[in-house]
Amino acid sequence: MNNLVIVESQAKAKKIQGFLEKSFPNDKWNVHACLGHVRDLKDDESAVDPKDWSNLKWESTSKGKKTLKEIREFAKDSTGIYLASDPDREGEAIAWHILDHLSSKKLSDGKEIYRISFNEITQSAIKQAVDNPREIDQFLVDAYLARRVLDHLIGFKVSPLLWRHVPRAKSAGRVQSPTLRIICEREDEIDAFCPEEFWPIKVDFKTEDHIFSSDLVRCNGDDLKKIPIKAEEEALNFRHEIENTKFSVSEIQEKEVSYSPKAPFRTSTLQQTASSKLFFNPERTMQVAQSLYEAGLITYMRTDGIGISTEIVNEIRNLISSEFGKDYLPESPKIYKSKAANAQEAHEPIRPTDISNKPENTNGLNQDQQNLYNLIWQRTVASQLQNSRYLRKTILIEDQDKKFQFRTSGREIIFDGFEKVLNDDEGSEESQKLPRIHQNSSLQINDVITEQKFTSPPRRFSEASLIKNMEDEGIGRPSTYANTVKNLRDRKYTFGAKSINPSDLGRILVSYLSKAYESFFIEIDFTAELEKSLDQVSSGSILWTDVLDDFFAKLLEHISKIEEFRTREVLDMLNEQIGHRAFPKNDKDVVVSSCPKCSSDISIKHGRWGFFVGCGECQWTKPVFEKSIEFETYAQLPKDLGAHPDTKEPVYADVSINGPCIWTLKEDKKIFGTPDDDED
Repeated sequence: MNNLVIVESQAKAKKIQGFLEKSFPNDKWNVHACLGHVRDLKDDESAVDPKDWSNLKWESTSKGKKTLKEIREFAKDSTGIYLASDPDREGEAIAWHILDHLSSKKLSDGKEIYRISFNEITQSAIKQAVDNPREIDQFLVDAYLARRVLDHLIGFKVSPLLWRHVPRAKSAGRVQSPTLRIICEREDEIDAFCPEEFWPIKVDFKTEDHIFSSDLVRCNGDDLKKIPIKAEEEALNFRHEIENTKFSVSEIQEKEVSYSPKAPFRTSTLQQTASSKLFFNPERTMQVAQSLYEAGLITYMRTDGIGISTEIVNEIRNLISSEFGKDYLPESPKIYKSKAANAQEAHEPIRPTDISNKPENTNGLNQDQQNLYNLIWQRTVASQLQNSRYLRKTILIEDQDKKFQFRTSGREIIFDGFEKVLNDDEGSEESQKLPRIHQNSSLQINDVITEQKFTSPPRRFSEASLIKNMEDEGIGRPSTYANTVKNLRDRKYTFGAKSINPSDLGRILVSYLSKAYESFFIEIDFTAELEKSLDQVSSGSILWTDVLDDFFAKLLEHISKIEEFRTREVLDMLNEQIGHRAFPKNDKDVVVSSCPKCSSDISIKHGRWGFFVGCGECQWTKPVFEKSIEFETYAQLPKDLGAHPDTKEPVYADVSINGPCIWTLKEDKKIFGTPDDDED
C-alpha cells in the first residue's frame, strides 16, 4: 500500500517515517508536515452566520495554501491517508480541516482515511497508533468550532466598539480580558494597601554549648500574630523587661511529619517550575518542551492530566527498586488526581518516554533541553518514591509569671525519600539545628533583637504565578496559557515578566469592559463557566450550537446598550469606575474631584497621547494612575525655578500626563524625567 501520513511539524516527519518503515516494511510511507493550522475563518464578519452556525466560511492560511496544494498532490497517488496531527483539540481540528478540504476536492473518495494519535514519538507508540486507528472525534472538533466562533464574535462585535470607545486598545478576548482583569485587580489591591507598622521581638538564648533564636509569640496572653506590637516605645519597654527576666523551657513538642512528592508535570506546573528553577518564561519552556517531544524524549507537552498509566508506573517502580533499593519503593503505586478546574483526566502527564533514559545519558541536547529534560525526569521518578520523613521539634520558653512566651522550631531529617531525587525547596520550612535540652532547662539571654517592620502589599503576579491563577480559576486551557500572557505584553496591556504590571491602557480597558460588559465575558466566573460548557461539548454532553446561541444573545444585549455611546458617556463611565483611584487626594486622604488650581470639576479625558485626568478650564493635567504626588503639590505647579542660564527665560517645573518635566515658555519640547538630586 502507498500511504500518506500527515503530521504537524517537519521535525516529527523524518523521525516518524523511519519508525513506520521499520515497523511496516511491506508498505510505502510518505510522511508530510502540514505545519499547524491550514485553514481559518475568513477575516470578515460574514465568515460566521448566527442564523446557521454550521455555515462557516473558511480560507487557507498564508502557509496553508502551499501545504494544502502539496497534500492534494500526495493524496492523488495514495491508497491510505493517516491524519496524525497532535492528540489535543487543536490537533483534532487540523485533521478535520484537512479531511474536509480533501473531501471538497473529491480526493478522499475510494481511499481509506484513518485518524491516528500518539502521546509520544517512539517506535512502539507509532506502531500501536497505526494498528489502532479511529474516527475523527467530532465532539472535540465541535468544541474547537465553538471556541473559534466565540473568538470571532468578540473580535468583530466587540473590537470595533472598543476602538471607538478606548482608542489605542487593540482587542478584547474571551480568555485575554479576564486574565488582564486578574492582573489589574491585584494592582488595585496594591494601590489601596496601607502598610502597618509592627515590632517583632527575637531573643537569642544560650545553653552551655549552643545559641539558638526564638520568637516572642505571646505577651500578656495576647497572640502577637493577631495583635502585634505596633509602637516603638512599647517594644523597647518589653525589651527592657525581657532583658531582666529569667526564662526556662516550659514544653518540648516532638512530632514525626511526612512530606509527599508532587504529581508529575502537566503544562501549567511545568511552566511554573521551569520559571522558578530555570528562569524560563512560559513561551521558552514550551519551545524547549516541543523540541524534546519531537526528539521522542518526552510525551506530549500540552496536557492537564497527571495520572500515569499502570504499565509506565511499573517501569518507574522497577527503576526505583534497582537504583535506590526497596526502602525507597512504596508498598503500592501512588495515584494522582488533578484538582485543577476542568482537568481532562484521560490525558497523560508530561514524562520521559523511556524512564531508563537518565538525564546524564541523553546526548546531543543543548543546555536548555538538558535542563528541562532533567526537571521532567526527576519529577516523574520522584512522584513514585516514598515520602520523606522529618522529626519536627518545637520548644516553648516562658518566664515564671507566664507573661512572655517564646517559640523556636526546627526539624531533623529521618528519611530523605523522594528528596533523594528531587530536593524541592518550594515552601519548605526554614529550620535551625535545635539544641539537645530538656524541660525546665535554665536558659541565658545572649541578645534581644527588636526592629521596626511594615506589613507588605500583595505581590504582583509573575508569569508563572499568573498561569497558576488562571488554572485555579478555570480560565483558558494548557495550550493557551503561554500565548495569553505573551499577547497581553505584545498589546502593551502589561509589561514585565517576573513582576507583571498592568499599563495605564490595560487598566483603562478593564475598567471600560467591566462596566460595558458587566456579568459577561470580562467576568472571571462567567469565563470559567463557559470553559466548563465547552468541555461538556468535548464530551458530547451538550451541543456546540446551544453554547453559541446563549453567548450570542447575551452579546447582542450588551452591545445594544453601549453601541450608541458618545465619548462623553464613555468618560462618565470611566469616572464612575476609576475616579476614586484616578483623582488626587488631599492631606486627609480624601479623593478630590475639583481642580487643585482653579477648583473647577475635573474628569478623565482622552487626548493624543492617551487617557489622563484634566481640568477643562485651566488645562491642569495628571497621569490617570499617578498617586505619589500630593494634592497640595499640584496646587503649587507649575513652579517657577528661576531664569534659564543661557536664554534667561523663566524655567518651570511641572507634572504632565507623561510625568515630571521642566520647560520654558519658548521651548516646544518639555524635558521629561525626575530631576537628579543636584537639580532639585
